[in-house]
Amino acid sequence: MTYTNIVHEMKGPYIARIIVNRPDVLNAIDYSTAIELKEVLSKINEDGTIRVAVITGAGEKSFIVGADRREIALHGEDRQRARAFEQAGRDAINALEALHIPSVCAINGYAMGMGMQLALACTFRIASHNAKFGLPEINMGFFPSMGATQRLTRLVGEAKAMEMIIGGETIDAAEAFRLGLVHKTILRTEFGTFIDRFADGLAEKKPLAVKLAMDAIKRGREMPLSEGLAYEARLADECSREGRD
Repeated sequence: MTYTNIVHEMKGPYIARIIVNRPDVLNAIDYSTAIELKEVLSKINEDGTIRVAVITGAGEKSFIVGADRREIALHGEDRQRARAFEQAGRDAINALEALHIPSVCAINGYAMGMGMQLALACTFRIASHNAKFGLPEINMGFFPSMGATQRLTRLVGEAKAMEMIIGGETIDAAEAFRLGLVHKTILRTEFGTFIDRFADGLAEKKPLAVKLAMDAIKRGREMPLSEGLAYEARLADECSREGRD
């Protein structure tokens, strides 16, 4: 399938690469881009051969600068259309988090607003040294409601989430790494090579073991410790059994 605002390509047999391709607006996401993103993520999740998904933005300045300004304007002009866009954004971000395979967010510049919220749904977040992170929605009279209040709080704690969401501050890649918001920061000149090597390494892992480990982590965090440990043991047994069959 051909997309207007998304590039979907395969790197070898196991790695899907998704590029938000709107460099003229720093890869800002509009309604049609959100719809395309959900569609491509759904197809990847249904493909039993893909082992890793990498998502990034076109160009070197921006991952995703946020929602398209025309969509932001809908908050004051057409609330019904604004709600449709918000839901499309949530659906795309939730589809990213729901992938059965690891997702690698290659943050090659600005990750603001919706861009940061999308990054939060990824398994791994790797930032170039020039990356910037922020949730400026509060400065426009609303707040980031595509998962940031929940995912960011779980990731960096309530105090820092309050500071970023209510304060609307922007942080650089070094601070994002210090907070645990990103897993690694990489020099801009080495960024592409590192992302390829990192994704290749993930693709070499046994798919079932990766899937079950991700499931144990994601579902276990919602359970009391005793239940989480029991669930982990059950999945470990399944992994061992499938490996012998």
